[in-house]
This record gives sequence, C-alpha cells and structure tokens, in this order.
Amino acid sequence: MANWYVKRGTQTAGPLTLERLKELAAQGKIQNTDQVRKGEEGPFQQAGQIPGLIPEKDSEAWDEFEVNTQSQSQTTAPKKSNTTLIVILAIFAGGGLLIIPILIALLLPAVQQARDAARRSVSKNNLKQIGLAMHNYHDTYLVFPPGGTETTEGKPYHSWQTYIIPFMEQGRLYNQIDFDQPWTDPANQSLFQQEIPQYINPAIEEKVSPEGLGLSHYVGNKLLLKTNGNMGIRNILDGTANTIMAIETGQNFKPWGDPTNIAEPAAIMGPGNKTSFRGGNQVLMSDGAVRFISENIDPAVLKALSTPDRGEVIGEF
Repeated sequence: MANWYVKRGTQTAGPLTLERLKELAAQGKIQNTDQVRKGEEGPFQQAGQIPGLIPEKDSEAWDEFEVNTQSQSQTTAPKKSNTTLIVILAIFAGGGLLIIPILIALLLPAVQQARDAARRSVSKNNLKQIGLAMHNYHDTYLVFPPGGTETTEGKPYHSWQTYIIPFMEQGRLYNQIDFDQPWTDPANQSLFQQEIPQYINPAIEEKVSPEGLGLSHYVGNKLLLKTNGNMGIRNILDGTANTIMAIETGQNFKPWGDPTNIAEPAAIMGPGNKTSFRGGNQVLMSDGAVRFISENIDPAVLKALSTPDRGEVIGEF
C-alpha cells in the first residue's frame, strides 16, 4: 500500500509504497537525515532510524528523486534567471538602433520640405520688398530705374539695384556712393562689398563674389529695365500684372552693384535653366505681385510675360 512519505527541508514526497521507498534508498536517493513517515498523519523520523532502509553509503541525489512534490506554506520561490531579461533588452537595443535610421529617413523629407518652404517664403518677401522699392522710386521720379547706366562710350556705371536701396532702408549706404564714378572705381569698391539682405536668397549659399563683392540672387528683366532706360507704368501697355520686372535666379550670380545684372527672362528661367527652388522660379510682376512660374512654362507664354508692349494674349500661367 502506497502510504509512505519522505520529507527533506520544506518539501514532502509521496505517497510511496514500502518497496519503492526501499528501491530509492538502495539507489542512494534517500539520505540518513531525510525524514520518513508511514501514514497520512503522525511524526516523521530519520530514515537512518528505520531498520534496513538505508544502505551503508548515502547519496545526495535528492534532485533526481521521483516525487510528487507538495508545496508547503513557507516554500521559497525559485530564483529566476536573468538570461531572459538580458535577451529581451538586447533585442530592444538592437531594434532601437535599427529604428532610429528608419525614423530619420522618414522625417528628413518632411524637415527638408519645411526648410524649403521657409526659404521660399523669405525669397518671396525679398521680391515684394524689391517691388515696393521700385514703385516708391517710380512715385518719386515717375519712371522705374534704368536696368543700368553707362557712358556714351559704353562704360558701365551703376545698376537698377543700386538706385532703389534708399527705399529699402539703405539710405546711408546710398549717400556714400559716388555716382560721378563707376561702381568699379576704387572709391566705391568697399561700399559694394556690403551685402543687402533683400538681395539674398537664403536657399543659396554663395553670397559674395570671388572679388569680395556682395551678390544679388535676383535679376532684372532687360526688356523692361533697359540700359539708360526710363520706362514708366504708362509704357507697360500689356499691363503691369502681365509683365515680369525681376526674377529669382539659381545660377550665374552677379554683384548687386553690377549694371549688367539684367537679362531676358527666357535666358535664366524655363526649360534647361537652374532654379533655386524645385519646380520653377518666383518672379516679381510689374504691379508688385510675386508669382511662381513653372520651369516647364510654354516658351511663348514666357516671352509674352517678358515684353511690356507687344500686345500678346496671355492665358493661364
């Protein structure tokens, strides 16, 4: 009958038959100091005190004991290994290292778009400031400034951008310029080394020429702002809203004091020309509005927008 129990520490095994008890003792799986009890109740006694149960040699092979373990109220929970935790942390750490580049790759386009939008907004505002200065000049002199001035011998003197700086809070600089001498005269050179904020597109890193002169990232429309010209609003027969005055350019920058900083719009914008922003150029119209023109604009439409008095029919652009 299986009514024997064996106790070691806080663990109790059983019930076992007497035959199985003796078999385990013979295998060295029961020690002298183990407690043995017959029946469901009653006191335990040392296994060594039961005649014929324990062989002369004991064993410490309790861990291999085939038992039905009954947990006691004071049983201590086994110590958990830290291996699993270490593995989990390693997985998260490795995953984190992998996720970070992915997040950066996902966020970079959005960050770049935000930066481009901010820079484009600044450039647009620059063109608006230039347009306001041009109209203030017109209110004062009843004409827009010439694209550039030169002598009868063709020697360049001063640019349209120089003539409007008093209307852009640069009156002090303007008053120091000797207009009886060309802009390249040594007496004027240090003045033209200064940068004019309204002439700088933040999307372009190049701000100073190799000679140390302050650059402009905007070019005048030479079909409107002619050399030694005196074009007024009354002469823009195609309408000021349909005639380009100045253009945001992405290449071949000239100093703001250079009288040759004018060009036909088709030469610096449209197919094949570099833009400072993706997709096209911002342009200042003669009415002071700023428009964005696609780099894929129809050349015929661009030509019509460039001329002030040809009478072309202009559709959507």
